Amino acid sequence: MRKGLKTGVLLAMLAAPVVLLAQQNKPVKSITVKGTVEFTDPGQATQKVWLSKDNFSGKPVIVDSTVVDKDNTFTFHIKQDHQGVYIIDALHWDRASFWSDADVKVAMRGYDTAKHKVKIPHYNYVEGSYDNNFINMMTLNGELSYRRMIDEYNMEYWAKKATDTTWFAYMKNTKRYNPMRDDYKIREEVLIRSFVDRPVLVYALRGMAGTENTKDYEKAMGMLETLIKRYPWLTEAQQLKQTIITNRAQAMKLKTGEPMPSVKYPSATGTTEGLEKYKGKYLLVDFWASWCGPCRQAIPKVKELYSEYKEKGFEVVSISIDTDQKAWKKAMADESMPWEQLLSDNKDKTMEQFQFSGIPTLYLVDREGKIVERFTGYGDDTEKKIKDIIAKGSQAAPKKAAAVPMMGF
Repeated sequence: MRKGLKTGVLLAMLAAPVVLLAQQNKPVKSITVKGTVEFTDPGQATQKVWLSKDNFSGKPVIVDSTVVDKDNTFTFHIKQDHQGVYIIDALHWDRASFWSDADVKVAMRGYDTAKHKVKIPHYNYVEGSYDNNFINMMTLNGELSYRRMIDEYNMEYWAKKATDTTWFAYMKNTKRYNPMRDDYKIREEVLIRSFVDRPVLVYALRGMAGTENTKDYEKAMGMLETLIKRYPWLTEAQQLKQTIITNRAQAMKLKTGEPMPSVKYPSATGTTEGLEKYKGKYLLVDFWASWCGPCRQAIPKVKELYSEYKEKGFEVVSISIDTDQKAWKKAMADESMPWEQLLSDNKDKTMEQFQFSGIPTLYLVDREGKIVERFTGYGDDTEKKIKDIIAKGSQAAPKKAAAVPMMGF
């Protein structure tokens, strides 16, 4: 390479960040979204795709919809004040998120053709800008973590059933190089550091919107303040700041030692039931849904726990966030859970009140109706903690349940 050419390439490379920063500071007013859907839903006459804008209030707003063409393609033309996060919902079976600072293209699978169908989208890579790749990588990180969780649940389930116990002993006693959640956090931290000065970072900060962890809260607020100052047009950062403040206030009501919120939901038998009847017992409240793989994987484990500790004053209540009652009832019949089943009559309100975005989420409540601990997912650590807490509580509890003061939640 000639010296002049080398110098030109180097100058271009050095200038690239300046150009990208200039693009970030200039709001993008319009883009085109093109996509394909590989498999359509044979049960639907019209194949629809919806486009939503994430305003970071916790409730994305549908801004457009279209019908998939005969050649399995769809197109959206977005008119906007500035770039932000959008979500494509294909047939209510598949999703993809992107950053709208340039035209994007995405090839989506669409309908689940597997024998056992679940409405859990697989990973979709969206072709777009440099900043859009942050969402691609964040989404992939979540997908890899989810798949690893499924694999670990499955391996443990079948290892327990094996006649040769070597496999299960290895899984139980061998320390992994990183626990699943630590793996996820390590990758997330690297991604955040790589895009820390870019407006698309707001996409990652959503995950800190429901935490009572002071360190995470202060970190998120600090990064949001930087984004608000650097990109005054990024109204999503301002909205997310308010959402974090609101959600943190609610999360602080759900800390250890706080009373479990008083709630009433429709039951599987048609009545409306609350949790106050379980006063005087340890109660595990399990938020789940029929379509949630990890939730269904956890049920046999909770059954074992229930069978072992029921006589020691331990109860379980499952609260589903299903919106399809038929799917909920079928899942209940399939799983045969021997404890009370309730159905949230407002999924969004329930998720906001109990501060969760993923399931299963479980709350362990003590005999006085106070929160002992919250669990996201159900693994060996969760089970061990619950057993230890019940064991200690049983030792300290009165011999007769009637002697426990009955107070409402």
